[in-house]
Amino acid sequence: MENKPDGRRVRMTKMLLKNALIDIMKNKSIHMVSIKEICEEADVNRSTFYRHYDTQYDLYDEIIEDIASDIGAIYKNDYTTVDFLTKVLEYMESKRETILVILSDNGKVSLGEAFVLFTGRFIDHNNTSELVTYVLEFIAAGLTSIIWSWLNKENRRPASDVARMLHNLMMHGVGRVIRLSGVIKEMKEKEEKEN
Repeated sequence: MENKPDGRRVRMTKMLLKNALIDIMKNKSIHMVSIKEICEEADVNRSTFYRHYDTQYDLYDEIIEDIASDIGAIYKNDYTTVDFLTKVLEYMESKRETILVILSDNGKVSLGEAFVLFTGRFIDHNNTSELVTYVLEFIAAGLTSIIWSWLNKENRRPASDVARMLHNLMMHGVGRVIRLSGVIKEMKEKEEKEN
C-alpha cells in the first residue's frame, strides 16, 4: 500500500510553486514562463511539479481559483454592499502582489477581461437579460481599473473609503460621485481664478 502524501507537505509545495510563478510573472508573461523556471525558482524538482500540475497554465488557473474561492467565501457572508466591497478590497490588498500580477499584461487575459470573467461567475446568464449582462460587465471592467489603480499606489486610501466610493459609483452613477467628491467645485474655482 502506497503512503498518501502528507497534506501539509503538499500544501507547502503548491504554495512554493504558486509564489515562484507569481515572482517570475512580475517580469514575464505567463506564455513565456517555462516549467523549468518555476521549478528552479521554487527549488522543487520537475517530477514534483508534474505530480500536481500538467502545465504552468494549470498552476496559474489554480491561483485564480484560490482567489475566486476566497472572494466567494466573503460573498457568502451577510454583508452590506459597502462591507462586502471593503472585505474584498482588504483581501486584495493582503494579496496585492498576486492580484497585480494577475491583472497585469503578464496574465492570460487583459485587465478588464480578468475581472469580468471572475465576476461573471456570480451572474446567472440564463435569467439575466443581455442588456443587464452588458451593464454588469461594464461595471466589472470599471471596478477592475479602479482596483488596479488603487493597488498600484503606495499611499492608498483605506479600503473602506474606496468601497464607499465604488458603492456610490455603482448605485448612483459617475455624476453623483464627481459631485460628492467636490471635483466639479474645484474645477469651477480653478476656471474662475484663471479668468
